[in-house]
Amino acid sequence: MTWDGEKNRPLCIGVTAPVDRGEAADLYPGHPLLYLERTYLDALQSHGMMPLILPPVDDEKWLMRYVSQIDGLLLTGGGYLPLEGDPSRLPGLEGTGRERFAFEMALLEAVVPTGMPVMGICRGCQMINAFFGGSLVNLSAEGTARHHQEKRKIPGHVPVHGLKVDPGSRVAAWTGQTEIRVNSFHRQVIARPGKGLTVTARCAEDGVAEVVEAQDHPWLVGFQFHPEKLWRTEPVWSNVFRSFREAARAYRSGQA
Repeated sequence: MTWDGEKNRPLCIGVTAPVDRGEAADLYPGHPLLYLERTYLDALQSHGMMPLILPPVDDEKWLMRYVSQIDGLLLTGGGYLPLEGDPSRLPGLEGTGRERFAFEMALLEAVVPTGMPVMGICRGCQMINAFFGGSLVNLSAEGTARHHQEKRKIPGHVPVHGLKVDPGSRVAAWTGQTEIRVNSFHRQVIARPGKGLTVTARCAEDGVAEVVEAQDHPWLVGFQFHPEKLWRTEPVWSNVFRSFREAARAYRSGQA
């Protein structure tokens, strides 16, 4: 891909990623990793955006250099947690990776006040909630909808539970529906929404918060499910990425 000058460069979306130190409980002991499912990158590229994976930094000058190069921010899901064991003993967001938590918190502190569009997916949705002062709770192993379909070997493009959607929400506008089915890959959920966030969609079976939207921000949305795995087989979810792209375009225009 080539372009001519800053005006014509592709819309650039900063993408965060799981990170580990190669410790005994990590994915590849002895090998520190930064890793990411390609579905996030494929979704952005297929909708006219250029992903830029952001390695964690703790230097404010470097972080602000990142921010100066991007037109939007995608906080991804992922991060290694054992699939077996007592769900009530799962660590919180910070406990699943302090370096990533601190970096994503610093990114949000830098970009949210600017109006830069922000999308959070799965853990990214929970991170947005944490930034706004909300809380999480671990899912019980019993009595919930199929919130971690990987354990049941159900592919990510297959929806497994329903949503009840606020008719006035962005999700309703994107999908044209107030009831829709989605996928699910999480073991923690929002308990208390952060200040300034509105829950605009909930799991139809158990009421778990599935979408949060910021009330006083041009485009800041968190999805507890994974639209980047759904859009090829459920085309309405392409509207999420088209809207994100146009929000990034508007943000860039406003920075000129």
